[in-house]
Amino acid sequence: MTECKTPELEIYGLTDEGLVRDHNEDYIAWYEDTGLVILADGMGGHNAGEVASELAVTSISDALEEVLSPDIKDSCNMDFEEVVNEAVMFANEEINMHARAHPECSGMGTTIVMTLFYNDRVICASVGDSRIYRFRKGELQQITTDHSLVQEMVDNGYMSEEEALNSTNRNLITRALGIAEEVKVDVRQEKAEKGDIYLLCSDGLSDMISDEQIFSTLVKSRDNLKRATESLIDQAKENGGHDNVSVILAACR
Repeated sequence: MTECKTPELEIYGLTDEGLVRDHNEDYIAWYEDTGLVILADGMGGHNAGEVASELAVTSISDALEEVLSPDIKDSCNMDFEEVVNEAVMFANEEINMHARAHPECSGMGTTIVMTLFYNDRVICASVGDSRIYRFRKGELQQITTDHSLVQEMVDNGYMSEEEALNSTNRNLITRALGIAEEVKVDVRQEKAEKGDIYLLCSDGLSDMISDEQIFSTLVKSRDNLKRATESLIDQAKENGGHDNVSVILAACR
């Protein structure tokens, strides 16, 4: 039996309703003992977005609870990518089922980004336009792809990156949990290195501040996750705070 050990993690997160919205439809959670970090950005009328985002996070957490117990997880005898994929698809089913049972929640949905750290690996999963960035050795890289109309136009050569930044359609997403019976989940796995910082955020951050500002903040406050998180949210609000903004930082120490 190969022993698997979750790396030593330091995690800090915050969610803020911003300056325009009157309630917060984002939902975040993390579990340092199991290496699980989840962020969801809900959408839908009659405050149903906050129902969808919380349901997504709790459903994924519940689906993974038994799998991530030490006696099972430490064996490493499982395909963790498939386990994560199935957990997100389970959340999609739960949201759809809730919407069918509660007509006032019809049309609700949510993005999801999550990381699962185990041994020296990290699995990243995403649906929608919330993002995961990796800060490693002085470089910041977005490691998820936005599932949005604008990103598809950029990928297909119909729009430049600069045009995408200024597009009025940048928040039209092409994938979300709760929108259809089936959902395609982007799942990737990579080696996690000591000193890495993984940043999970809703588009309330990435729409309001640039990657350069995110990079600068992490350079200045890489050893103080609370200060870095608060600074990122403050900058998003200083630039308008047009949406709920959520940030979770997970550092491999």
